[in-house]
Amino acid sequence: MKKELMSSRISLASLPTPLEEIKATFIPHDLEIWLKRDDLTEFVGSGNKIRKLEYLLYEAQQSGAKTIVTCGGIQSNHCRATAFAARKLGMKPVLFLRGTKPEHVEGNLFLDQLLESEIHWITPEQYQKRDRIMSEYRENSQNPEQVYLIPEGGSNMIGSLGYMRAIDEMMEQVRLDSFDALFCPVGSAGTYAGLLAGLKANDVTTPLIGINVTLTNPSEFSTKVKTICDELAENQLLENEVNEKDIIILDGYCGEAYAVPTKKGIGYIKDCLLQTGILLDPVYTSKAFDGMIEESKKRGLKSLLFIHTGGGFGNYAYSDHFGIE
Repeated sequence: MKKELMSSRISLASLPTPLEEIKATFIPHDLEIWLKRDDLTEFVGSGNKIRKLEYLLYEAQQSGAKTIVTCGGIQSNHCRATAFAARKLGMKPVLFLRGTKPEHVEGNLFLDQLLESEIHWITPEQYQKRDRIMSEYRENSQNPEQVYLIPEGGSNMIGSLGYMRAIDEMMEQVRLDSFDALFCPVGSAGTYAGLLAGLKANDVTTPLIGINVTLTNPSEFSTKVKTICDELAENQLLENEVNEKDIIILDGYCGEAYAVPTKKGIGYIKDCLLQTGILLDPVYTSKAFDGMIEESKKRGLKSLLFIHTGGGFGNYAYSDHFGIE
């Protein structure tokens, strides 16, 4: 079962992505930071989501799906990557986006529309029932059996296989136990779950610290991570049990709300691009980068690996936060 599931994927990403050390004046002099460059997994499909989509869309193809339905915010990286990958495979993307259509179409939303996605705008209240709304869409379709649903962020057991595999990839590049900690953003917990399961499966004890970029209680994410890892174990993909103490998801760096940039985050985007040539994003990686720097000071960490989950297109929708006219 393990070998069969791990090989059940479509090659969509350009792998392996590079792993590189960065040096800059905004990094404490005694801190070593390496980046796993998953912003380079693809171009239109760039970022962490495409690793999950390799597995999810394989399952969709095997089921005979012609339509892919998923959900997210207006500037969802996941929705953009899903629309891209669906079109590449000859499928129709249907997106349920939280909010109202903006006056100016920018960033990920521009690409969603360029890919001729069928977009349904739903309120934040409706979004709380997103899974039911997507299920109703499938049930009301002319051919429900040809409609494949992907949850928010691609964050389920099948999607998590992408980041279990990423751990195997990283172990070919570097000794993961040489780092004091690994860091990644947490927005829907699927990437975190896959990374943690991959570390456990390879007996790597380096802690994985997730930085919550939403106002969702971290306990909800912890429950989701535990559920995904338990499902992986049930499918013989994970022998070592994941305990609650293994799951470290920290609050305090989201700012006003999800998808609302922070002042420090914007500063990191500017400084990182100027000094390293690497582009962070305003929703995920800049907030997580801030959290990583601050937590390294609190915890006395000296050598870190940061999972750069992409999101660069999102910057184009937040130009007013950069003071550029």
